[in-house]
Amino acid sequence: MKLPFDIDHTSFAVHDALDWARRLRRELAAVPISGEVLTEFRYLLLYVGTTDGGGRLELLEPTGTGFLARFLAARGEGPHHLTFTVPDLAKAVSRVRSLGMTVVGESYGHRAWREAFIMPDAVHGTVIQLAQSDRAYPEPHELIASRNRDPSTLPSVQGATDPLWWTALWDTPSGNPARLGPTHVTSTDPALSRRLFEDILAAQVSELEGSSEFSWPSGSIRVHAGEAPGITGITLHGGPAKGLGIGAARLAREG
Repeated sequence: MKLPFDIDHTSFAVHDALDWARRLRRELAAVPISGEVLTEFRYLLLYVGTTDGGGRLELLEPTGTGFLARFLAARGEGPHHLTFTVPDLAKAVSRVRSLGMTVVGESYGHRAWREAFIMPDAVHGTVIQLAQSDRAYPEPHELIASRNRDPSTLPSVQGATDPLWWTALWDTPSGNPARLGPTHVTSTDPALSRRLFEDILAAQVSELEGSSEFSWPSGSIRVHAGEAPGITGITLHGGPAKGLGIGAARLAREG
């Protein structure tokens, strides 16, 4: 099985992933999907939505010295990367390089999670991770209906341990469900962004006033032209009236 072209998640670097997950569960009814521990960090992947739709959000927490600790020391909590799944990672990497983008960290030996990273640049200002897996996440209705998670069936990073480190989150009462909408990204070159997201990553495109929305089965990103590239936030349907912030990024209702 190969996962299709899709947006997998928007990732945030935080000091305490479980503390943030508890807040997201109380305020947005976030549902845990999976999490693992690696040498430099641990992560927790959450679904924020209903059976009718939503999106996935990842929390990254450092467990020692390394890239994530350096990121937090330099920038504080906030958006770290975007992840997309592709059916053929090597082909996607080749096509990305044809755009002049720098790809690093290629890893093809672990079928449960092959990956490569587009380096942050002056166009998008954030890491863009490309991944290929022979496993898939449960559908939203399954995630919401059951607390059972079988790590052997889920995408898994090579060398990861402790896939159930996060299960204390179930003790946090769930609030009223909210849904994640598009992740907002500022681009200094919208034409290049379109070539990446539409031509290479096979998004469906809708033109909006002042932006373009690129959509996949599991969510979308909305690209805005601007001089300061990067992830600025995520549209939130429901949730607290004033939204919430993770660093400078806002999870907030439109309008």
